[in-house]
Amino acid sequence: MTKLPYLRETYMDPLQAATGATKTQLGLLMSAYGIVNFICYFPGGVLADRFSAKKLIAVSCFGTGLIGLWYYTMPGFVSLAVIHGLFAITTVFTFWAAMVKSINNLGGPEEQGRLFGFLEGGRGLIGTVAAFGSVAAFALAPDDVGGIKNAIMFYSIALLACGVLVMIFMQDNKPVKIEKAASDKLKWKDVMEVVKIPRVWLCGILATCNYSALIFHGYVTGYLSEAFGISNTVVAHLSVVRTYFLMMIGSLAAGLLADKLGSRIRFMQYAYFGMAVFASLYVLIPAGPNALPLIIANFIVYGLCLYSIKALYFSTIDELLIPKRLAGTASGIISLLTYAPEIFLYTVSGQMVDKYVGTSTPFAGYIHCFIWMAVLSVIGFITGIVLRRLNKKAIERMRAQRLAPEA
Repeated sequence: MTKLPYLRETYMDPLQAATGATKTQLGLLMSAYGIVNFICYFPGGVLADRFSAKKLIAVSCFGTGLIGLWYYTMPGFVSLAVIHGLFAITTVFTFWAAMVKSINNLGGPEEQGRLFGFLEGGRGLIGTVAAFGSVAAFALAPDDVGGIKNAIMFYSIALLACGVLVMIFMQDNKPVKIEKAASDKLKWKDVMEVVKIPRVWLCGILATCNYSALIFHGYVTGYLSEAFGISNTVVAHLSVVRTYFLMMIGSLAAGLLADKLGSRIRFMQYAYFGMAVFASLYVLIPAGPNALPLIIANFIVYGLCLYSIKALYFSTIDELLIPKRLAGTASGIISLLTYAPEIFLYTVSGQMVDKYVGTSTPFAGYIHCFIWMAVLSVIGFITGIVLRRLNKKAIERMRAQRLAPEA
């Protein structure tokens, strides 16, 4: 669903060649996507609590596929910005919270880690196949411009096919019908109920640290190409391994281990510690072909830590004691915070890397990205500690309230 707006993460250099854009300009396109996302996450959560997830997801698939066909024509920069804004509507407003609520409704609090871990693992498995398919389509073209257009067409057709599959196979979870006036009043009350829970906002911050680190980590493929001399084709394959294979393995392991620990938040703490260690190693490993095995090993282990946390963003909703009827709204608030960095961080990180191109320290921008990855990991670790303590107090208060009438 989101591969078209995030093409830069796999095809950074070819996308530059096709659009004639700098890394900063590609960052601006992602900022356009991020701004509309930011506007859409919260109302998208309310939308998911009121309408059929099946219909919302089907509309999202067809809409994104059709916009992808426009993207294929490679129009001017302004049109590309509009395209990315439209992608935000179809991949976030109508899709994201509907998907989250669908998974949340499949099980109880003790199963959420497993459910969301398997969701991300499944996305990793199918994403791996699809992404390698796009690489194969890319390789059929005689040059990078034709290759990126082939990849866009591949994903567009795949999304249209997914829309058909959703209409045929997905169960329609029709919401309970109530009077409009009562519905509006209820929804405002529901929104305020979730907004007033500080643990929801802290959960959003916990996920924000991970997603911000993920944005910075998107530049690791450029770093491997420039600092270690790896070809664009190999880098594309490594990017697919990072984005899908590591997501699949990390997500499945995270889902099972987090449920065994009894706390998704606690598992995220441990993974943040690993992120801090391996982000620091990116800084310490010297550039050059001799260190290639070491940097690839670090690339794999860091990716496992990164994507294990990403799998669990919304598995915490039940752990935070949020009622299932409010799962969509809660996911909207968490998403609002989590993905807010898209508004500016792609542009900032692009400028950070571009700043040192052609200087005596051409890799300094990448190193700054890795330092920020380590800092964000430490902040995420500390946030997890605070969130667990607040959640423990909330559970104790709830138990006390339940025992009060008996006393």
